[in-house]
Amino acid sequence: MNRQQGFTLLEVLIAIALASILLTSIYGVVSTTSDAKEKIESQGAALHLGRVLIARLDRELLGLNLENLGSTPALRGGINSLGETYIELLTNSGGGLRQATRQIYYRLGPDKEGQMTLWRAEKSFNSLLAAHEENLAHGIDKLSFYFFDGHSWRNEWNSLNNGQPMLVKAEFSLQGIGEMPPLVSVFDLPQRRKTP
Repeated sequence: MNRQQGFTLLEVLIAIALASILLTSIYGVVSTTSDAKEKIESQGAALHLGRVLIARLDRELLGLNLENLGSTPALRGGINSLGETYIELLTNSGGGLRQATRQIYYRLGPDKEGQMTLWRAEKSFNSLLAAHEENLAHGIDKLSFYFFDGHSWRNEWNSLNNGQPMLVKAEFSLQGIGEMPPLVSVFDLPQRRKTP
């Protein structure tokens, strides 16, 4: 008698159940890995944005023109009339002469869709034209500037009334960094030379 060999129904069902458990486990690992990769990429992009903004602010604050030109302060910042954080400064391109002085204005405010946006405007100090404001960056939930007067940190500053602060601190709360603390940078300003 020739008996055919094969799998019983019970063996097939056990094999399908084991394969299902194995595939579910593999999917869970792949899904978790993919989510972690997306989170790390999002954090990396947010931190890169923060580093680029800090480098740009640092470069412009290092070129700070220490003179208040007429009624225009060399540096001012705080909260504007719309409740937006801002900083405005006069800076020299590469430490050039007075004609190289540029007036730069940053503010964190909503765009047309209501998304928080870092805006930047720049113009030559002597120009009669209005500065064109450009959308510099999205992805910033909160931005704060603080000014150190030698004794304490202040939320607002106007160099016409207060002179030059010793330090400026910027604090960025970025989207995409999860539970990480805000990105903080302290900028050392050029000091006015004292005559002997």
